Amino acid sequence: MRGIIAIIAAVFMSFNGKAQDVHFTMFHVAPTVINPAAAGVFDGTFRAAANFKTQWGSISNPYNTFSFTGEGALFKNKGRNAHMGVALNAYRDVAGTTNFGTTKINLSVSSILYMNDNNTASIGLTGGWAQRTIAPGNLQWDSQFDGQAYDPFLPTNENYAFENSSHFDFSAGAMWAYGTSASNIASFNKTTAHVGFAYHHLARPELRSYYGSSEKLYSRIAIHADLHYASGYSKLGLRPRLTAFFQGPAREINIGMMFRYLINEGSKYTGNVQGFAISAGGYYRIGDAISPSIEIELAGFSLGYAYDLNTSGLTVASRGRGGSEIYLKFQNPNPFFRFSRRPSIR
Repeated sequence: MRGIIAIIAAVFMSFNGKAQDVHFTMFHVAPTVINPAAAGVFDGTFRAAANFKTQWGSISNPYNTFSFTGEGALFKNKGRNAHMGVALNAYRDVAGTTNFGTTKINLSVSSILYMNDNNTASIGLTGGWAQRTIAPGNLQWDSQFDGQAYDPFLPTNENYAFENSSHFDFSAGAMWAYGTSASNIASFNKTTAHVGFAYHHLARPELRSYYGSSEKLYSRIAIHADLHYASGYSKLGLRPRLTAFFQGPAREINIGMMFRYLINEGSKYTGNVQGFAISAGGYYRIGDAISPSIEIELAGFSLGYAYDLNTSGLTVASRGRGGSEIYLKFQNPNPFFRFSRRPSIR
């Protein structure tokens, strides 16, 4: 029975895979994948992050997703009312026996305007190149069963033409960010927030299928928001987060709450003492999974881990084991410094 359910689930996911893009549980780590307007909108000049996610390994060959993002803020100083952001993201998503996968490289550019000491507005564009690949040699067919065992040298008697395909892709977005510094040198009540909207696959690129026909990729709408809030002299901060994606018949809504505790504030200006904080909480991907999560911040580095506990109809086969996700991020200068009065999103 588990095997039958797994086959049905695999077919279901294959039909929905053409409608829904790659996704992460800790979606905030690669913000330009969600919205190109987020490029360069952070309290620093450079940051980089790597994500790895694996899922459905308990019922079949797992879906594995790798992502790397490098991001910089250009022409950023207090003498300017605007600056630029640029980000390069590359990801590889591989799934199933045939290693069906998507490789994509995106370059995002944004323009960021300081409206006042607490608010910025930004717009951004992304241009990308993507390739879909498959390894059909791993497939097994009924005609290759000789009556006793599988024989890979027997003909498949199948009429198909599996080919790799590639396309160019474009996205656009806008974002508002708000930020305040701590009210005094002893307090911890720095607040940041952002809200954004993005439209992906502007030209709806045409994808060739593996059976001779073609299909257009659905456009995707992304809406996102998050907040970092701590009151007065409390070292405990709240980080609620939300993303919502709508793409053709598919949708994904992910809400989360992380509780951050500042263990060591670090040097306020010199950086001689390293800051240290830990966050715990989780995310809920509506109709799909609950994901307990933990994040550790040390100076300019942060490390996070989440585990998806499946809550959908696939639970019968997966026994609730959705998959793991881990990320590593670096930011420069050290985000524990309190030198900036400009708003940031992280």
